[in-house]
Order: sequence, then structure tokens, then C-alpha cells
Amino acid sequence: MGFQARIKKHKPFLKAIHMKKRLAWVNAHKDWTKDDWRRMVFSDETKVNVWGSYGVKYYWKRVDDKFRFHHLNLTVKGGGGSVMMWDWIAYDGPGANGHPKLLQLLP
Repeated sequence: MGFQARIKKHKPFLKAIHMKKRLAWVNAHKDWTKDDWRRMVFSDETKVNVWGSYGVKYYWKRVDDKFRFHHLNLTVKGGGGSVMMWDWIAYDGPGANGHPKLLQLLP
């Protein structure tokens, strides 16, 4: 039939007001000099799961192949824990000497 399954890409949901605010920020900063950008710091945080992503996982096998151990998605009770990290970047490079700060170790 010509159909193929595809995984949707993850994109942040932005309302019209969010898009307007982003565009306004860009327009307000488009003429900044290098000295202006030297005063700016961007930061972010992320959670890393010890036992991998919560995303969809696939495996491929032929119809006549038997089931194999590597076809399993192994799990542990409680999810296996995760680590929260935070870092920043500025004009001169990453913060904390390139080492993210450990915020929280979650069970």
C-alpha cells in the first residue's frame, strides 16, 4: 500500500503568544554588539535516566527469525533512577569549567 510507520519528532508546544514573545526578544537583541553578548548567560537543566530514555524503542527481525534476548527492553522496578544536571554557557564558553552541576540524584 506504500505506507510506512514513522515516529513523530518531539518539539516544544508553543502557543501564538510564545511565538510572539520569542520574535520580540530576537528583534530586541538583533543589533547587540559583542560587548552586549559578553554580559549574557544562558542556562538549562536536564534529567538523565540511568536506564535509558522513556522514548519508543524498536527492533527489527525477519518474520521467520526466533525471538532473541536483545529484542527485550529490560526494566527495573522504580525506573532505575535519574540524575538532574544544570549548566550555563556565556560568550566566553561553558560554565563550571565545562562540568555541569549535579542538582539532584533521584532514586
